[in-house]
Amino acid sequence: MLAGVQKGWATDSPRAAGAPKSEKWYYAFLPHGMAGGVTQPAVPLYTTVGLGGTVADVGIVSAASSLASIPAFLFWGAASDAMHRRRLFLLIGFVGMALSFLFMAVAATVREYYMANLLLGALAAASAPIGPVLILETAQEREWPQRLALFNRLGGLGWVAGLGIGAAWVAVEATGIGLGAILQALFVIGAALALLSALLAWRWVPEPTTTVDRHSVHLPDLTLWFAEKGRYVPQRVLHYFDPRRMVGKGKLPSALQAYLASAFLLFAGFTAFYAIFPVFLVQVALLPLSQVFVTYLMGHLVSALSYPAVGRWVAARGARHAQLVASTGRVVLFPSFFLLTLLPITPAAAFAAVLVLHTLVGLCWAAINVSGSMIVSRLAHPEARAEAMGAYNAMQGFGAVLGPVAGGLVAGGLGFGYGFVAAAAFVAVGVVILARLRLVPAAAPAPSATPS
Repeated sequence: MLAGVQKGWATDSPRAAGAPKSEKWYYAFLPHGMAGGVTQPAVPLYTTVGLGGTVADVGIVSAASSLASIPAFLFWGAASDAMHRRRLFLLIGFVGMALSFLFMAVAATVREYYMANLLLGALAAASAPIGPVLILETAQEREWPQRLALFNRLGGLGWVAGLGIGAAWVAVEATGIGLGAILQALFVIGAALALLSALLAWRWVPEPTTTVDRHSVHLPDLTLWFAEKGRYVPQRVLHYFDPRRMVGKGKLPSALQAYLASAFLLFAGFTAFYAIFPVFLVQVALLPLSQVFVTYLMGHLVSALSYPAVGRWVAARGARHAQLVASTGRVVLFPSFFLLTLLPITPAAAFAAVLVLHTLVGLCWAAINVSGSMIVSRLAHPEARAEAMGAYNAMQGFGAVLGPVAGGLVAGGLGFGYGFVAAAAFVAVGVVILARLRLVPAAAPAPSATPS
């Protein structure tokens, strides 16, 4: 682990070189998380409500940011590491997010909206690889777990707070304001919050004098919580996918390759569901926008609060068992939302049932997120765990391109019930692959023979 430290700090000093005197700069990320939460359901909904697009358009728009973010993480992460600059890329990411939301607010066609979402994936990705590595570079190694845990909690708190702000704001729909205008205003609010993060980052975030090579850092107990959504733009990434570092035999054992295939299918199913879920809640379940935001709020809140307990359960029962149980649960839960609309129940009872189901979906996410990184860590060669985590992150991104497009096309052509079944089918195939997988730790590859 220490091999990844360059321009080293004095290990007997109370603080790493270039470290700030407090964690105040962590709070620069708080409005950034709030911006993501306040706009989360709005991004797919505005495609249909504001621009008159189809459900298939929703899937294509949701995939746009994922498509752009996969190469963007590599570009921004590699550029930041090569230049040994951190704050600059935070500012690019925060300001880029603000500009993207503003372009979404003024988009007049689905095509313009698609381009705005591409821009979000390309620019917002600049800040994601910075936060975790910045902590590593401004704290002593023994402080890394608690510092990252605090940073993680702030990110989750910001996202949930953003959903709360969104729920409060969309309550004005009862006053007669058009739904399209309400969603446009959410993008403006999100842009303002992202700009606030940029201002705080410019004032508070340090430029560290110590450099850490993220590729040689492995923190087996680190789980970067990020909110689940129908696109792949995580706000915190330590290891991004760099195919240049995957060259060489033995980097990806066969068992790890199988798990990556499983993860690709699992995340294709998850994002297929979330791409069409908010549109379903409005068009089929007939929930008002305020209840849509409350539904998301409860799911993410339960997910965030359950991480400690879920972590203990995963440690006790095993990562594969936990991911199998949680993923299988989603195979059942996804179609259940549609079946709920077939029952002769009151709107209040339907909303309560949606809350319960989505709370269970959020609980499953906590188990999936915690266990996934543990499985990758166990299956990867010890010297290639960073590359393996980068490949795992990329599989999530590739799944988030296929899933929303497939889910949107199926739901648009056959109906939301079939769309949810398609999402569950992706997950079910991923579960089958995972069930057949043996979690045998990878042995270090034998050194290649050199001719004498």
